[in-house]
Amino acid sequence: MGLKSKTILITRASVQSGALRSRLEGAGARVIECPAIEIVPVDDWSAVDDAIQRLGTYQWLLFTSTNAVDHFMRRVEHLGVRCDLKVAVVGKSTAKRLEGWRLKPAIIPSEFRAEGLLRALPLELSGSSILFPRAATARDLLPAELRQRGARVDVVTVYRTLGTSAVGDRFKEALISEAIDCIVFTSPSTVHYLSEALDVPLPSLIKGIPVAAIGPITKQAAEACGLSVGIVPDQSTIDDLVGAIEKALCEDPRGGKT
Repeated sequence: MGLKSKTILITRASVQSGALRSRLEGAGARVIECPAIEIVPVDDWSAVDDAIQRLGTYQWLLFTSTNAVDHFMRRVEHLGVRCDLKVAVVGKSTAKRLEGWRLKPAIIPSEFRAEGLLRALPLELSGSSILFPRAATARDLLPAELRQRGARVDVVTVYRTLGTSAVGDRFKEALISEAIDCIVFTSPSTVHYLSEALDVPLPSLIKGIPVAAIGPITKQAAEACGLSVGIVPDQSTIDDLVGAIEKALCEDPRGGKT
């Protein structure tokens, strides 16, 4: 119960916030949800369906998020196509979600981001065909580098990230009505959409409140908006994020517990 008496504000999409909220509350925290984003499927599945019908022409299937796994595999199931490709994933949670679809990842890099996956995949990929289902907006590092290695990479969009309505007003209201001990961001999109929804700069609203980011890419996005991010776990998992928050908020400068 290391976070007892602490109030944590989380900005994750409501459909994804359960595990984070549960873990924080298990550590004793009071959690306030202020979802900055929502996850929705694409409107047009034609490109995805075409790739699924040609699954046998690919050697690898890549996933970098649980959202991509669920949206893509639901479509595979809908079309009744067998998926027996080698799969590479980023992150333990993505791997676990994949196993929920009765698939076992062949590669799970120790570094939970695209750079780690690139280090885990072969340097020579000439003649390989790779299918990469992902969000509508995402970094191009992974497909660009894999193409440099000689692979054919087909990127298909399986979901979109949208800003939630009135998130700016809800965020400001929470800061006014509550004594917030930490604000948590779990993706660059949560930072971007919240910042865009506000009529004042985000840093001006949260002066003095510790900010936590789940990983280095989210940290970079927050810092690009002018935030100072003091809490980043060594591994980009929910458990490590909560552990880092607990350590930052509950240890005093002399090394003891508050």
